[in-house]
Amino acid sequence: MTVAGGDTSAAYDAFAPYYDSFTFESDYHAFASETLAHARRHGLRGDRLLDLACGTGKSFVPFLERGFDVTACDFSTAMLAEAARRGTRAHLLHADIRALPELGLFDLVTCFDDALNYLLDEDQLAAAFEGMRAVLAPGGVAVFDLNSLLTYRTTFASDSVAERDGVLFAWRGRATPEADAGCEAVADLDVFVPSGQELYSRVPVTHRQRHFPRARVEALLERAGLRCVSVCGVLPDCSLAEPADEATHPKVVYTATHRRGGDSK
Repeated sequence: MTVAGGDTSAAYDAFAPYYDSFTFESDYHAFASETLAHARRHGLRGDRLLDLACGTGKSFVPFLERGFDVTACDFSTAMLAEAARRGTRAHLLHADIRALPELGLFDLVTCFDDALNYLLDEDQLAAAFEGMRAVLAPGGVAVFDLNSLLTYRTTFASDSVAERDGVLFAWRGRATPEADAGCEAVADLDVFVPSGQELYSRVPVTHRQRHFPRARVEALLERAGLRCVSVCGVLPDCSLAEPADEATHPKVVYTATHRRGGDSK
Protein backbone atom coordinates (compact mmCIF):
# COMPACT_ATOMS: atom_id res chain seq x y z
CA MET A 1 0.00 0.00 0.00
CA THR A 2 1.60 3.23 -1.11
CA VAL A 3 0.55 6.54 0.39
CA ALA A 4 3.03 9.02 -1.07
CA GLY A 5 5.90 9.54 -3.49
CA GLY A 6 9.67 9.29 -3.25
CA ASP A 7 11.56 6.11 -2.45
CA THR A 8 8.45 4.38 -1.07
CA SER A 9 6.62 4.70 -4.38
CA ALA A 10 9.57 3.44 -6.43
CA ALA A 11 10.02 0.45 -4.12
CA TYR A 12 6.35 -0.48 -4.29
CA ASP A 13 6.27 -0.13 -8.06
CA ALA A 14 8.91 -2.88 -8.22
CA PHE A 15 7.22 -4.89 -5.45
CA ALA A 16 3.69 -4.70 -6.91
CA PRO A 17 3.72 -8.00 -8.87
CA TYR A 18 4.66 -9.91 -5.70
CA TYR A 19 2.58 -8.07 -3.11
CA ASP A 20 -0.35 -10.50 -3.19
CA SER A 21 1.98 -13.46 -2.60
CA PHE A 22 3.68 -11.63 0.26
CA THR A 23 0.33 -10.92 1.94
CA PHE A 24 -1.15 -14.35 1.16
CA GLU A 25 -1.91 -15.15 4.80
CA SER A 26 -3.90 -11.96 5.39
CA ASP A 27 -7.64 -12.70 5.54
CA TYR A 28 -9.09 -9.58 3.94
CA HIS A 29 -12.62 -10.97 3.86
CA ALA A 30 -12.71 -11.69 7.59
CA PHE A 31 -11.16 -8.30 8.38
CA ALA A 32 -13.66 -6.52 6.12
CA SER A 33 -16.57 -8.28 7.84
CA GLU A 34 -15.32 -7.24 11.26
CA THR A 35 -14.58 -3.63 10.34
CA LEU A 36 -17.85 -3.21 8.45
CA ALA A 37 -19.90 -4.50 11.38
CA HIS A 38 -17.88 -2.24 13.67
CA ALA A 39 -18.44 0.80 11.44
CA ARG A 40 -22.18 0.15 11.34
CA ARG A 41 -22.27 0.07 15.13
CA HIS A 42 -20.76 3.55 15.00
CA GLY A 43 -23.34 4.97 12.61
CA LEU A 44 -22.41 3.84 9.08
CA ARG A 45 -25.53 3.79 6.90
CA GLY A 46 -24.52 4.38 3.28
CA ASP A 47 -22.55 2.37 0.74
CA ARG A 48 -20.08 4.85 -0.79
CA LEU A 49 -16.53 3.72 0.04
CA LEU A 50 -13.20 5.49 -0.45
CA ASP A 51 -10.28 3.11 0.13
CA LEU A 52 -7.03 5.04 0.62
CA ALA A 53 -3.67 3.43 -0.25
CA CYS A 54 -5.56 0.53 -1.80
CA GLY A 55 -2.51 -1.26 -3.22
CA THR A 56 -3.46 -4.22 -5.40
CA GLY A 57 -7.11 -3.97 -4.41
CA LYS A 58 -7.31 -6.84 -1.92
CA SER A 59 -8.56 -4.45 0.75
CA PHE A 60 -11.59 -3.19 -1.19
CA VAL A 61 -12.73 -6.35 -3.03
CA PRO A 62 -14.74 -7.66 -0.02
CA PHE A 63 -16.64 -4.35 0.06
CA LEU A 64 -17.42 -4.56 -3.65
CA GLU A 65 -18.82 -8.03 -3.04
CA ARG A 66 -21.10 -6.51 -0.39
CA GLY A 67 -22.53 -4.01 -2.84
CA PHE A 68 -20.44 -0.93 -2.04
CA ASP A 69 -19.77 1.74 -4.65
CA VAL A 70 -15.98 1.84 -4.38
CA THR A 71 -13.44 4.53 -5.21
CA ALA A 72 -9.84 3.61 -4.41
CA CYS A 73 -6.51 5.38 -4.70
CA ASP A 74 -2.81 4.65 -4.37
CA PHE A 75 0.36 6.58 -5.19
CA SER A 76 2.00 3.59 -6.92
CA THR A 77 0.86 3.28 -10.53
CA ALA A 78 2.12 -0.31 -10.57
CA MET A 79 -0.05 -1.18 -7.59
CA LEU A 80 -3.04 0.40 -9.30
CA ALA A 81 -2.31 -1.63 -12.44
CA GLU A 82 -2.44 -4.80 -10.35
CA ALA A 83 -5.76 -3.67 -8.85
CA ALA A 84 -7.16 -2.99 -12.32
CA ARG A 85 -6.30 -6.53 -13.42
CA ARG A 86 -8.86 -7.82 -10.94
CA GLY A 87 -11.52 -6.57 -13.36
CA THR A 88 -13.37 -4.88 -10.53
CA ARG A 89 -16.03 -2.20 -10.74
CA ALA A 90 -14.01 0.13 -8.50
CA HIS A 91 -13.03 3.58 -9.71
CA LEU A 92 -9.23 3.68 -9.39
CA LEU A 93 -7.12 6.81 -9.27
CA HIS A 94 -3.56 7.89 -8.66
CA ALA A 95 -3.37 10.13 -5.57
CA ASP A 96 -1.23 11.13 -2.61
CA ILE A 97 -3.37 10.78 0.52
CA ARG A 98 -1.66 13.82 2.05
CA ALA A 99 -3.18 15.97 -0.70
CA LEU A 100 -6.34 14.33 -2.00
CA PRO A 101 -8.05 15.86 -5.06
CA GLU A 102 -11.76 16.70 -5.11
CA LEU A 103 -13.45 13.32 -4.92
CA GLY A 104 -16.90 14.00 -3.52
CA LEU A 105 -18.23 12.61 -0.25
CA PHE A 106 -18.14 9.07 1.06
CA ASP A 107 -20.04 7.21 3.78
CA LEU A 108 -17.03 5.05 4.66
CA VAL A 109 -13.35 5.98 4.33
CA THR A 110 -10.78 3.24 4.96
CA CYS A 111 -6.99 3.00 5.06
CA PHE A 112 -5.65 -0.45 5.89
CA ASP A 113 -2.43 -2.50 5.95
CA ASP A 114 -0.55 -0.01 8.18
CA ALA A 115 -0.25 2.36 5.21
CA LEU A 116 -0.36 5.42 7.48
CA ASN A 117 2.72 4.25 9.36
CA TYR A 118 4.76 5.11 6.26
CA LEU A 119 4.07 8.79 6.95
CA LEU A 120 7.11 9.63 9.02
CA ASP A 121 6.03 12.75 10.89
CA GLU A 122 2.93 14.09 12.57
CA ASP A 123 2.34 16.86 10.03
CA GLN A 124 2.04 14.28 7.26
CA LEU A 125 -0.36 12.17 9.31
CA ALA A 126 -2.40 15.27 10.14
CA ALA A 127 -2.62 16.09 6.42
CA ALA A 128 -3.94 12.59 5.73
CA PHE A 129 -6.56 13.00 8.48
CA GLU A 130 -7.59 16.38 7.07
CA GLY A 131 -8.11 14.70 3.71
CA MET A 132 -10.27 12.04 5.34
CA ARG A 133 -12.38 14.69 7.03
CA ALA A 134 -12.84 16.60 3.76
CA VAL A 135 -14.24 13.57 1.90
CA LEU A 136 -16.25 12.10 4.79
CA ALA A 137 -19.99 12.60 4.32
CA PRO A 138 -22.13 13.88 7.22
CA GLY A 139 -22.77 10.85 9.40
CA GLY A 140 -19.90 9.00 7.72
CA VAL A 141 -17.30 6.82 9.40
CA ALA A 142 -13.54 6.60 8.87
CA VAL A 143 -11.71 3.39 9.81
CA PHE A 144 -7.94 2.89 9.60
CA ASP A 145 -5.27 0.72 11.18
CA LEU A 146 -1.79 1.41 12.53
CA ASN A 147 0.94 -0.94 13.64
CA SER A 148 1.28 -1.19 17.40
CA LEU A 149 4.48 -0.86 19.40
CA LEU A 150 4.46 -4.66 19.72
CA THR A 151 4.96 -4.99 15.96
CA TYR A 152 8.04 -2.76 16.02
CA ARG A 153 9.48 -4.72 18.93
CA THR A 154 8.90 -8.08 17.23
CA THR A 155 8.33 -8.19 13.46
CA PHE A 156 10.53 -5.14 12.80
CA ALA A 157 13.19 -6.53 15.16
CA SER A 158 13.47 -10.02 13.68
CA ASP A 159 14.50 -11.87 10.52
CA SER A 160 12.42 -14.36 8.55
CA VAL A 161 12.29 -16.19 5.23
CA ALA A 162 9.15 -17.34 3.43
CA GLU A 163 8.37 -18.85 0.05
CA ARG A 164 5.19 -18.53 -1.99
CA ASP A 165 4.47 -19.36 -5.63
CA GLY A 166 8.17 -19.97 -6.23
CA VAL A 167 9.11 -16.50 -4.98
CA LEU A 168 11.35 -16.17 -1.91
CA PHE A 169 10.84 -13.35 0.61
CA ALA A 170 13.73 -12.56 2.98
CA TRP A 171 12.82 -10.09 5.73
CA ARG A 172 15.46 -8.40 7.92
CA GLY A 173 14.23 -6.18 10.73
CA ARG A 174 16.50 -3.39 11.91
CA ALA A 175 14.56 -2.30 14.99
CA THR A 176 15.16 -3.59 18.52
CA PRO A 177 12.96 -5.34 21.09
CA GLU A 178 13.35 -2.19 23.22
CA ALA A 179 11.88 0.19 20.61
CA ASP A 180 10.26 3.21 22.22
CA ALA A 181 6.83 4.73 21.60
CA GLY A 182 7.02 7.10 18.65
CA CYS A 183 10.04 5.31 17.20
CA GLU A 184 11.02 5.09 13.56
CA ALA A 185 11.58 1.50 12.46
CA VAL A 186 13.14 0.01 9.33
CA ALA A 187 13.03 -3.44 7.77
CA ASP A 188 14.62 -4.63 4.54
CA LEU A 189 12.73 -7.06 2.34
CA ASP A 190 14.52 -8.85 -0.48
CA VAL A 191 12.26 -10.56 -3.01
CA PHE A 192 14.01 -13.28 -5.03
CA VAL A 193 12.19 -14.08 -8.26
CA PRO A 194 13.12 -17.06 -10.48
CA SER A 195 14.62 -15.79 -13.75
CA GLY A 196 15.54 -19.05 -15.48
CA GLN A 197 18.49 -21.46 -15.43
CA GLU A 198 18.29 -21.71 -11.62
CA LEU A 199 18.98 -17.98 -11.30
CA TYR A 200 17.04 -15.41 -9.33
CA SER A 201 16.41 -11.71 -9.74
CA ARG A 202 16.49 -9.65 -6.55
CA VAL A 203 13.91 -6.94 -5.83
CA PRO A 204 14.87 -4.93 -2.72
CA VAL A 205 12.18 -3.10 -0.75
CA THR A 206 12.87 -0.99 2.33
CA HIS A 207 10.01 -0.57 4.79
CA ARG A 208 10.50 2.59 6.85
CA GLN A 209 7.70 3.30 9.30
CA ARG A 210 6.84 5.48 12.27
CA HIS A 211 4.99 4.39 15.38
CA PHE A 212 2.24 6.79 16.44
CA PRO A 213 1.09 6.56 20.09
CA ARG A 214 -2.65 6.60 20.69
CA ALA A 215 -2.68 9.97 22.44
CA ARG A 216 -0.99 11.63 19.48
CA VAL A 217 -3.31 9.95 16.96
CA GLU A 218 -6.37 11.15 18.85
CA ALA A 219 -4.94 14.67 19.12
CA LEU A 220 -4.21 14.80 15.38
CA LEU A 221 -7.72 13.54 14.57
CA GLU A 222 -9.16 16.31 16.74
CA ARG A 223 -6.93 18.85 15.00
CA ALA A 224 -8.26 17.65 11.64
CA GLY A 225 -11.88 18.02 12.72
CA LEU A 226 -12.52 14.36 13.47
CA ARG A 227 -13.56 12.64 16.70
CA CYS A 228 -12.08 9.29 17.69
CA VAL A 229 -14.98 7.07 18.77
CA SER A 230 -13.22 3.71 19.13
CA VAL A 231 -9.74 2.20 19.41
CA CYS A 232 -9.59 -1.59 19.01
CA GLY A 233 -6.86 -4.19 18.84
CA VAL A 234 -6.85 -6.83 16.09
CA LEU A 235 -6.85 -10.47 17.19
CA PRO A 236 -5.39 -13.37 15.14
CA ASP A 237 -8.85 -14.28 13.77
CA CYS A 238 -9.30 -10.65 12.59
CA SER A 239 -11.88 -9.88 15.27
CA LEU A 240 -11.63 -6.57 17.08
CA ALA A 241 -11.03 -6.25 20.82
CA GLU A 242 -11.72 -3.09 22.78
CA PRO A 243 -9.79 -1.48 24.34
CA ALA A 244 -6.65 -1.89 22.27
CA ASP A 245 -3.52 -3.04 24.07
CA GLU A 246 -0.28 -2.18 22.27
CA ALA A 247 1.56 -4.79 24.34
CA THR A 248 -0.56 -7.68 23.01
CA HIS A 249 -2.26 -6.55 19.77
CA PRO A 250 -0.04 -6.21 16.67
CA LYS A 251 -2.41 -3.74 15.01
CA VAL A 252 -4.68 -1.01 16.32
CA VAL A 253 -7.89 -0.02 14.49
CA TYR A 254 -9.17 3.53 14.92
CA THR A 255 -12.71 4.64 14.13
CA ALA A 256 -13.55 8.32 13.69
CA THR A 257 -16.48 10.52 12.75
CA HIS A 258 -16.95 14.22 12.20
CA ARG A 259 -16.07 16.14 15.34
CA ARG A 260 -19.48 17.79 15.69
CA GLY A 261 -22.15 15.28 14.78
CA GLY A 262 -22.71 15.53 11.03
CA ASP A 263 -20.83 18.81 10.62
CA SER A 264 -17.57 18.90 8.77
CA LYS A 265 -14.96 21.17 10.23
